[in-house]
Amino acid sequence: MDKHDNKINLEEIVDRQYERLNELNMTTILTKSKHNIKDELQGMRNKVMQVSCGIENMRKILERMKEQNAYSRELLSLLETLNKRISHQKENVPPELIQGYQNADKQGCIQTQISPAIPKSIINSTHKLIGQKISDNMYNNDIIEETMKDCKRALFNEPEVCPTIPFISAEEFNKVPKYIIGRQTSETINSLISDINNTLITKYTILSLGKAAAQKRGEVNLYLQYKKQEFDIKEEKGYLYFFTAEDYYRQTKKKIDKTKLNLITALRHCKRLRECRTKNELRYVIINCRIN
Repeated sequence: MDKHDNKINLEEIVDRQYERLNELNMTTILTKSKHNIKDELQGMRNKVMQVSCGIENMRKILERMKEQNAYSRELLSLLETLNKRISHQKENVPPELIQGYQNADKQGCIQTQISPAIPKSIINSTHKLIGQKISDNMYNNDIIEETMKDCKRALFNEPEVCPTIPFISAEEFNKVPKYIIGRQTSETINSLISDINNTLITKYTILSLGKAAAQKRGEVNLYLQYKKQEFDIKEEKGYLYFFTAEDYYRQTKKKIDKTKLNLITALRHCKRLRECRTKNELRYVIINCRIN
């Protein structure tokens, strides 16, 4: 019995020693290859970091897509609302507007057929773009475009508060000396004319309000300034329509630089403007647009 027990104890000792030997062997292998394992672990760590960054970027992209989706839904809702309003306006045009437009269109057709023998006093060319008297050979795209009435004025029958400068035709533009116009085009000079006309309309709209109405709109100081300008430039022959560089800048937020001064010289050559200096301030007066 004692021999059997001793045999079992010996086998257990051998097994434990064998396991320990295996552990030591594994430890030795790991110790010898620790540098290789370190490189592999570092590589795995880098890959895990890359995957983590990719996941974070995907989350950010997903958040942006959610925001864009919400914004697109708002735009879609707004477009649907606008579409309903447009459809409603299209189907419910007030009859008085249609009648006013038809009357204005008929009046324009009648004016284009008036004989040149009728005196100019019948057609007030300073208050209407339609009805300008031109020769038969001067009809071109610029003149046709110039003689078309503004749709808003035709529909709502808005009176014009001041005369406007007619655009420069291609024939007039070609007659301007090169030393005046330089390399500028007819589109450039007509764009300046459009800005000047807007400046004049804005200015004389305020003047037409009167002091009380201008005060209600908070523009009484501007009204008084314009009135002072008129007082400084009064002439015996009649009322003058004009603007200053300050008026132009107030309306367009653009200064009258050297290029615009050259274009204004071209307008003076074409008898659209003239200069008038009063109290050290230069006024640009509309030619042939006086109300007696």
